[in-house]
Amino acid sequence: MGLLSDTLMRHVNGETMKNTYDAYDAVIPVRHYSAKDIKEIRNRHGVSQGFLAKWLGVSIKTVQAWESGANEPNGPSSRLLWLLEESKMQVDVFIDNE
Repeated sequence: MGLLSDTLMRHVNGETMKNTYDAYDAVIPVRHYSAKDIKEIRNRHGVSQGFLAKWLGVSIKTVQAWESGANEPNGPSSRLLWLLEESKMQVDVFIDNE
């Protein structure tokens, strides 16, 4: 198991996180994305600005602002972009096929 998995198992078994490993240090920092980065990720996945906006839970104007360089994504949006960039998640994961 990885360090985080080991830490969580110790916590489940009654040990406190303080007494084992500081899981905070194991978390990969949120990356900063440029306008070019966002557009490349979106184009690589073959989706529109509107689709990406809905997928991320933001407005299309927000995605447009990111891609124009007026604003940058942060927090959860950056983490989801990272998951897309690293191919750890695909855009169809939130599509209801029923």
